Amino acid sequence: MLLHAKSKMLSIHKKMEIMDEADEVRYTVESKAISIHDTTYVRSAAGDTIATIKHKPISLHETHVIEFADGEEVEVRTEWFHVMRDVIDLEGLGWQLRGDVLQHNYEFVDQQGAVLARTHQKWVSLHDVYYIDVLDEGQLDRIVAIYVALERIIREREIRRENESTAAAAGTAAVIHGRNDEN
Repeated sequence: MLLHAKSKMLSIHKKMEIMDEADEVRYTVESKAISIHDTTYVRSAAGDTIATIKHKPISLHETHVIEFADGEEVEVRTEWFHVMRDVIDLEGLGWQLRGDVLQHNYEFVDQQGAVLARTHQKWVSLHDVYYIDVLDEGQLDRIVAIYVALERIIREREIRRENESTAAAAGTAAVIHGRNDEN
């Protein structure tokens, strides 16, 4: 099954729809505007919550905890100060994400090495379009929830980098302005 999402997580609206090949909404994703735990809900097209994703604010690593409707929990954990690794372990499932995560080109691999899904980004598009090619539809809900959690991590890193660049540019401008005042 091929799914696609046409917007990035953590947009201004904090909402996203994940659609199938016929452009039918299969999942909706919504984050609360103000939340202590930065909570995101992944719901089926029928409105049933399939997963709740919470960011752990106090952690040595970037960690998002996914709680599925059946009570199972999975941690998606990455390192704060390093470029995303080519392999991310998914605590609780025994799965891994392998590939170029920052370029949205990676695979979901189970503990036996079988590929469950692949993701990639459509490069020529008016909007950011991300594809999830699900090979094991029995794991569809889990794959979608993990995808959403990882997209949140990627978007948070992009925001952090933009803020750091803006702060660095402001600092450089202040130094230059200060030098000009001295002359």
